[in-house]
Order: sequence, then C-alpha cells, then structure tokens
Amino acid sequence: MMRRTAVVVLFLLAACRTTRPPNAEPLAPLTSTNPAEAAQQLALRRSEFRGERSLIRVRLPQISGRGQLHVDSAGRMLMIVYTPLGTTGARLYVDADQVIFLNDFQSTAWRGKASDLGGSLAAFGSSELPMLLIGLPAAGVNDITYAPAGIQSVRLSDVTVNYEPSAYPPKIVAIDREGQHVEIEHLDSYVDAEAVKAPDIPRGYRCCVLPEM
Repeated sequence: MMRRTAVVVLFLLAACRTTRPPNAEPLAPLTSTNPAEAAQQLALRRSEFRGERSLIRVRLPQISGRGQLHVDSAGRMLMIVYTPLGTTGARLYVDADQVIFLNDFQSTAWRGKASDLGGSLAAFGSSELPMLLIGLPAAGVNDITYAPAGIQSVRLSDVTVNYEPSAYPPKIVAIDREGQHVEIEHLDSYVDAEAVKAPDIPRGYRCCVLPEM
C-alpha cells in the first residue's frame, strides 16, 4: 500500500511539472505570409518580449528527457531536465557568459564561463542562444534565414540552429556544433514574465565538476 501511494505521489508530481498553469497566456502564431513579414513580426515580438516558459523534451547524445525552459526578458535562461520519476535531474542556468550547471542526479555543481563548456553542452555557450531557442531573433545576430511562418535557420560563429518546421512558436529546435547535435522539442509554451534567478547550489554538492554530456 505504501509503495502504491508513493508511485501515485511521484506520478502527480511529474504531471504538475509538465502541465501549463490554468491561467497562462498562450503564444500566438505569426500572421505573416512571406519571410519579410515574418522577420518584421518576430522583431516586434522580440521588442515586446516579457518572458516565456516552455515544457520541452531535451535530446542530448547521451540522455533524453522532459523538462522546462524558462527565458526572461533580459535573456537569462534556466533549463531543467527531469528524471522519469519527475524529480529534478539537472539544471543549466545561463546569464550572458556566466553558467551554473547542477547535476542533481549525482549531486555535483559547476560555475564558470560559457566558453569553458564541453561536449554537447558547449552549444549553449553562446549568449544569443536563449532567444533563439524560443524562436526569436537575438540581438546582433544577422545570419538568419526566415520562412513565412518563422525562422528557418540561424548561423552563429560555430553553431548552426535549425527549426523543424519553420514556425513560431517553434516545435523542434536543432542545435549543431562541431559534430555535436542537440534537440529541444517544445511541447507547450506560454508567457511567463517572472525573472529567471540563478539556482542556489545545495549544501553537500561536490563543487567544480565540469559537466560532460
């Protein structure tokens, strides 16, 4: 009986973490009919951006799981990946060139420069990426190819971002860097104006363990 109760609690916890709040404001698709109109509408969306939270599925070379992506109006990002039981498995916080990575599964922590990230996580080392992950043009990025319904692709110095399909809000965002491939599948997205805060490093976490994924 106790085991069954525990399973039910974990199931409800997982459901709560992957469900849109009842009063959340949805993101409206573009009304554009050609790439030029899409570029104009997305530039306006970016200038009026209040913040966004997306329920996602993350696909890395070694792991895949559901999670949340939260980007605020300042461009700060927090990505959370959950375990199959709905508990927090890992957290990635990005603020410009500053990164905090918490491996909650192994109780390790790392804080440093985005340029120090390796493996598939190195794709998140670009300060422009948070906005691109939610389908909005990032400031200072000019190599953007638009389609009638949204961004088609973006080329940064060492990262290529493709949208499958080319739509806003995005469905699947594929990031490629030096042979490493990462996918963020947006399951549900809505407006969230709450500021993204750096996560506290829990006491007892082993420090300075550079993440490898």
